[in-house]
Amino acid sequence: MKFKKLGSVAALIVSAVVLTSCGTDNKAKFIKDNAELAKSSTQKFDLKTDDLKVSATGDAKAYMPIINGYLADFKLSGKVVTDDKKSQTNMDVSVAGQSIPMEFLTQWENAYLRLDTLRPLVELYAQYYGAGEYFRDIDMTFIKGKYLDINAISEESKGSSVSVEDYNKAMAKALDSVDKSDFSQKGSAVTLNLSGAKIGKLLKVYLASVGSLTKDMIKSLEETAGDDDLEKRVPRIIKSITIITDSKKKTSDIVINFTGKESDNIALDGKLSYQVKYSNEKVTVKMPTQSNLIKSTDEFGRLLSESIQFDYSDYGNVE
Repeated sequence: MKFKKLGSVAALIVSAVVLTSCGTDNKAKFIKDNAELAKSSTQKFDLKTDDLKVSATGDAKAYMPIINGYLADFKLSGKVVTDDKKSQTNMDVSVAGQSIPMEFLTQWENAYLRLDTLRPLVELYAQYYGAGEYFRDIDMTFIKGKYLDINAISEESKGSSVSVEDYNKAMAKALDSVDKSDFSQKGSAVTLNLSGAKIGKLLKVYLASVGSLTKDMIKSLEETAGDDDLEKRVPRIIKSITIITDSKKKTSDIVINFTGKESDNIALDGKLSYQVKYSNEKVTVKMPTQSNLIKSTDEFGRLLSESIQFDYSDYGNVE
């Protein structure tokens, strides 16, 4: 009799565990938690390389020491603040011993890049494109307060931009294609682990779901990737991606592991880490006026040329 009761209790415990497991949808929680965190007014982010190295064979091999030198100390950090439908992203890109500040403003599908923070890039441009020993200085007053209209430049070059609405819908469909078994939960943190092949599948669903892209554009992107099957292409480069979202700590951690295997004579090894911390603060984002927008490459090139100052006083002198 006692054994019969014990068996009944054991059966109840097993049933409770099974029912609890079935009731816990880690995939649904992951999607819900990320959607809630995305509504935060402030997102602070950091991206860094962890032993990331590039190797190559053939003609590209000569450039590897330079590229790996840049990657060794590459870091990207910044903050995104959102005011209703307007967002401002400020970031610092650290590379080759230089810190390059950047600012982006977005409203709906419109995106703008602030130009007067890009002095280090303008100096590099001047050094590498004809300025040489005659380069003297940069006068940023010509582009102070000016913003590059990224969508206008993209349309000029027959490019395509993805609207926020299309992006969100496409990502929702892509995540929906991921199997529930790829999600796990520990405490308040939900983890998504994807192999390279599954990442390729997710990308295919995403590209097919983006309303802003035509079939021709999607085909062009796939051809650029090297072949028509992303599920075969991606695993050659990416081993896995791990995404951990913690609703309690208000954090998201992403790690991309590379295979180190050669693809088109180039191989990536090591990993990239990307961390985001979310919070809610009172923020205000001010969009640029139409008069401060640069909408063509010709106008941008003219302002850039006016900003670079040369000194040709010694030109032609021979000692």
